[in-house]
Amino acid sequence: MAGFRNADLYPLKAPNIAKAKSLASGHTPSDGSLVYYTCNAGTCPLRAQIVQFDLKQIGVNLDIRPFARGVQFGKEGNRGEPFDIADEGWLADYADPYDFINVLLSGENIHDTNNNNFAYFNSAKYNKLMDQAQQLSGAARYKAYGDLDINIMKNAAPWAVRSYANNRIIVSKNVGNFTYNNVYGVDFAAITKK
Repeated sequence: MAGFRNADLYPLKAPNIAKAKSLASGHTPSDGSLVYYTCNAGTCPLRAQIVQFDLKQIGVNLDIRPFARGVQFGKEGNRGEPFDIADEGWLADYADPYDFINVLLSGENIHDTNNNNFAYFNSAKYNKLMDQAQQLSGAARYKAYGDLDINIMKNAAPWAVRSYANNRIIVSKNVGNFTYNNVYGVDFAAITKK
């Protein structure tokens, strides 16, 4: 994605469990439980179990609530729905950082229903920075979004990134006009046989 810069924001090796417990303390209900919405198919239940185990190590109990994907998505889109964590993913509609940062994190896009900002992240400071970044173009736009991405994830952290797709596509020497777009995938209409 244009503007992306790799940043070492969180320690992934030898996590500091004591610090994690300290950060979690006082930020969970009195019973230490958080409500986790996930889907009930595919790898969702397995991921939920992993998250449940990991959070248990810092004293957080996870109440896993699996739903059919459409039901889960609809529930999370309703402001006030009683969940704390959701297992979500996003595929870009177009290859611009606006489609991730503004669409998914701008508090100006929060409504009573049909929300995409499932973190319900609403910060006047970051809303202003998002508005400023979207008005730029070219290299200045991508630098602003790269800075904003790092700033949000380091200082506000409305998300915890769990994966990134890495597609490998193998085609034979008889395939011509093969085109791959990192947002839309393979352009099957363009493929020809040599």
